[in-house]
Formats: sequence, C-alpha cells, structure tokens
Amino acid sequence: MNLALNQFLKHSNKLGDNSVDQLLEVWKKHKIIKVKELLLDFNQLESNLYFVKEGCVRLFVIDKNGEQITMGFAYENSLITCFQTFIEGKPSSISIEAVLDTELVAVNKTDLMQLIHRNSEIALWYQSMLEITLTGHIQRQVELLTLKPQERYAVFMSRSGHLLNRIPLKLIASYLMMKPETLSRIRAKIS
Repeated sequence: MNLALNQFLKHSNKLGDNSVDQLLEVWKKHKIIKVKELLLDFNQLESNLYFVKEGCVRLFVIDKNGEQITMGFAYENSLITCFQTFIEGKPSSISIEAVLDTELVAVNKTDLMQLIHRNSEIALWYQSMLEITLTGHIQRQVELLTLKPQERYAVFMSRSGHLLNRIPLKLIASYLMMKPETLSRIRAKIS
C-alpha cells in the first residue's frame, strides 16, 4: 500500500474509508524519473493523473525566444498532470520535467472516471480537486499581474519556501517571472 497516497486521500474531508480504498486500488502505476527527465513532453497525450510521492517536478513552456518559462511545481503530496490533455485529449502545450529525482504513483483516466461515475464521494473529491487547481492558477495569475517582484518572492516563500534550497534558483526566478539577478538582489536585501 502507498502510505503517502493513503494519507493524502484520507486528509480530504470528501472521502470516507471505502472511497479511499477504492481509489487506492486503481492508483497502481509507479514511476521514477531522474533529474531533468521528462514525465511529459510537448505535443504528447497524457491519460494519467500523478501523485508525487517524493521529489519535485516542474511544468514549463517555451516562449517565442526559446526560453523555458516555469509555470509551476508539484512536490511531495500533490497531484500533477497536464489537464489540457488529461481532460480534453489534446496534445500537451506544456512539458513536465523532474527537478529532483521523483517518485510518482498514477491513476489512469479511464479507471478514475469509472470510479467517479459509480461513487459520488469520489466524484465530489475530483470536482473539489479541480476547483482547488483552478483557483490556484487564477491566484497565481493575479499575483503575477499585480505584485512587485519582492512581493512575489515573499508569496513564494510562504507557500513553497521549502523548495528554496532543493531546486535551482534559476527555476524559481523563471516561476516568479524575473531574471535570476533580480531574485539574487531580492534575496540579498532580505538577508
């Protein structure tokens, strides 16, 4: 049994023990990816929802200048997929890459959808997970559009500060939409 996934699912107020057990039965594909290895490449299709058991991955795009822009991170006890391809079945416009050696557990969309149709608790949990993801993306857009670089860094530290000494600063700078030099100046001011 996957203890971390079990605890993650039980932590949800939406799932009873029977629903957790049903989910654990279908969440069975284990995957380990090394640093810089891709979980998903551009234009690929993805039919799995992943739980990050250990490690960290990043979602990124490439801008018109060929620069990689980090859109987000997924780390221990979080879910990750490219929702564009998982939900809509369209080729991915993002890539997902390991930032640290990462261990994941996956559930196939077909198996998950069958459970959703049979179990209203699981359907409610899935809806809640999508809502949390959507509101998180909206909040990030608001922060990028309204906060100054130092404020964006402060929000990152309060939300994901545990990543600071684990992943390259250039990836954090990219996520915060600033140059690495700007991030270094902000960090120097604070310390």
